[in-house]
Amino acid sequence: MDQQTPFYYNLTIKLLLLLLIVTLLVIGKPLLLPLCVALLFSFMLYPISRKLEQWRVPRSIAILISIGFAVIVVSGLIYFFYTQVMLFVDDWPVLSQQISTRIDSLYHFIHVHFNYSKFEQKNWINERFVKAGESAVKYALSIFSATGSFLASVALLPIFIFFLTYYRDKFKTFIGFVVKNGKADHVIEVIRKVSNVSQKYLKGLIIDIVILSVLNSAGFLMLGLKHAILFGVLAALLNIIPYIGVLIGSVLPIIMALITKDQFSYVIGVAGVCFVVQLLDNNIITPNVVGSSVSINPFTAIIALTIAAMVWGIVGMIIALPFVGMIKVVFDNVESLKSYGYLIGEEAVLKKYNPLGDLILIRKLITPKRKKSIKPENKPES
Repeated sequence: MDQQTPFYYNLTIKLLLLLLIVTLLVIGKPLLLPLCVALLFSFMLYPISRKLEQWRVPRSIAILISIGFAVIVVSGLIYFFYTQVMLFVDDWPVLSQQISTRIDSLYHFIHVHFNYSKFEQKNWINERFVKAGESAVKYALSIFSATGSFLASVALLPIFIFFLTYYRDKFKTFIGFVVKNGKADHVIEVIRKVSNVSQKYLKGLIIDIVILSVLNSAGFLMLGLKHAILFGVLAALLNIIPYIGVLIGSVLPIIMALITKDQFSYVIGVAGVCFVVQLLDNNIITPNVVGSSVSINPFTAIIALTIAAMVWGIVGMIIALPFVGMIKVVFDNVESLKSYGYLIGEEAVLKKYNPLGDLILIRKLITPKRKKSIKPENKPES
């Protein structure tokens, strides 16, 4: 009789496998990161190339047209930011003078209320700046050394997107060869669902960024904030990075209001615009535009973002949630992994997704097994 494998043995194997995956992600970053980004872009651009193929455009030409469209959009976004940043640079002499005035006022305030002279304050700040400068130099050198690999990764993106889309039928046939016991159709269906998740998420994310850019810019313009459009679009783009991006995108226009406005009511107004727009985004825009395509609970999202930042940096944080959403789709469609899908997902979304099957699975997971009571046999009457 075979003995059951101990629980700690299975747990150790799973932890070692997880450690091996993370190690491979770190080591293979130069290849895997652009490949994952290209996979997301190929999912997003696939409807365009498919529509062109339905119009009898050759597949290679259709894919090149879709990639060209993406390049035009990204180039337009880069040009927009370039023009806005150049306007900011032209205005920098005035801003620097205003910053100096605000710093002098802060020196005076600290001297009056805390009895620290301006000389002592400057010495303290200079000491901190020297330490920060040393770390900044190291950070700048690391960025400079990574620039070459970053440009190489960007150059690989169109190539990866082209071949991932061009050979999609080959990948489907390959799955049919590898997967046995008639489960190839089920695996292809799971991949189709994963593709739909990424398409819905990315499409909704783009629409969400456009709406937030308009709302932020309109609010900042009504308050007379300098470079309102730049800060409005920047706050919307930083919203891609959950939790952290929202905080940074709100702090930047508040700092600008502190520098350029004499009345504190403008600072409160800018903070109010950020708060109201974020409230609308969380309760109205995102649920209706992005929807529940990535139904991950906040705890799992925070863990995924932290690990992605440690492994792949800011780009990893941006692509972390759609990939975790894809993983959840796989978990929900594999019988032995449904418990993990329930663990990382939102329960309400899970019930809506598959009410009967998932509720039965959840009940089996959380309900302890009860021993059957043995009824006494009916004794024949004497």
